Amino acid sequence: MRSIGLIIALPLISLLMSADAFAAEQRLDCVLTDTGEQLASNNGAVSVEFDEGSKALRAQDGSRTYSFNNVSISNIAISGDVDTVSLGIDRSSWGIVWQQYGANKVVTEFGQCKRMKAGD
Repeated sequence: MRSIGLIIALPLISLLMSADAFAAEQRLDCVLTDTGEQLASNNGAVSVEFDEGSKALRAQDGSRTYSFNNVSISNIAISGDVDTVSLGIDRSSWGIVWQQYGANKVVTEFGQCKRMKAGD
């Protein structure tokens, strides 16, 4: 009987302790540091949305919207790439690396993200 109680209680405790991990979509507002070489589409601010359950990752850079492929979302990092853009986010500091690939050059920018509350 005790084993059955543990089997039922452990998932419930885990669910309660990590409710944030099961939250649907989360949004980050990020400010990128200028590297001195910007591609035309970069305006220094990027909005990132991710959903851990569906492994969805999207970003808006000015007027451009990206839906990323090869998405990885873990407790440590978030990453993905699409076309000529890739991003990586460190979840412990919310630091971001944003890379844009052009003809024979890569522009890499680093920045800081701020987690937005639901409804913001």
